[in-house]
Amino acid sequence: MKRWIASMLIAVLSLSAAAQTVKTGKKNGKFGTMDIVESAVECTDCFDWELIGMCFWLKCKLFSCSVETSMRVRHYIPDLVVSSYTYQSEWEDTKDWNHNPSGAIGQSESIQDQATALDFKSVDVISHPALPIYNSLGGEEYFCESMLDIPMMPYFLSSHDPSWNEPGIEQLYPQSILGLPRFKTGTGSWLSGLLEGSWAPLYPRCGWGAHPYDPINAAVAAHRATEIVTRNAQPHIYLPLTGDCDNRCWKPGPVNVNEGGDNRFQMLVPWVEDSTRILNGPATWANGKNITRESYMWTLWRRYSCCEKKGQAFLFKIDFKS
Repeated sequence: MKRWIASMLIAVLSLSAAAQTVKTGKKNGKFGTMDIVESAVECTDCFDWELIGMCFWLKCKLFSCSVETSMRVRHYIPDLVVSSYTYQSEWEDTKDWNHNPSGAIGQSESIQDQATALDFKSVDVISHPALPIYNSLGGEEYFCESMLDIPMMPYFLSSHDPSWNEPGIEQLYPQSILGLPRFKTGTGSWLSGLLEGSWAPLYPRCGWGAHPYDPINAAVAAHRATEIVTRNAQPHIYLPLTGDCDNRCWKPGPVNVNEGGDNRFQMLVPWVEDSTRILNGPATWANGKNITRESYMWTLWRRYSCCEKKGQAFLFKIDFKS
């Protein structure tokens, strides 16, 4: 099944690329839009298709009604591209979207030039350019559609959010005062995480970090930004991921620290990985990754479940697995 999915997506991608009059891709070592599309199409393990149950529908004709069934499936869709960087995004086509030389970026350069432990990361959260490819499959019985329709839509640009530089009200949250939750370094409880150490606290959700490894500060900032955009009414300037996919689809929950059931990250820069992960774990994760201009990128894959509509009214579902 996964090989068939990959072949189908690659064929669509090839047709799309052939229609381009101007070739896009890596320019001066940077990532182009087509590179991002290819990274999603080729990552079949990221897709992770599963048959998980059945849906039951009431279908009525003029003088009779019947109960129809359809398969309930789930898989991940590349919803967002998250760039976390000190100076400039590696995504060539969006590198100028988040630029504020007199604001937080300028302050971060000044502070970091003083060799302090503080590090500041700007973050862009933009809808994935491969969304049309995946959504085109969503009309079929075996695939789901994303709740997002428009590719390359900016949902969060940190230079437009004053709270990303000055945390403001989030500094007063109980989570900020207590320093919980934290990005765990292991698989134990939050208490063992306190004893063993951690990457950083989640709150306040801003661009500042103090971890000695630059890739970890970037990962923490990227996770914080996705936590914001996948929720409503947060004290930040952003566009929330609102939307629905009617009663044949169950959309993923918001991003949560140390949880990866519905949301997982695929690294794109400094290199493309062919799997997804939660942004936490031993500090050795950062080894070898600080080889770029302090710039990192991830695709956020989000898990949807759905079933084909076979009647006028949805009755109930049965799940084979949780």
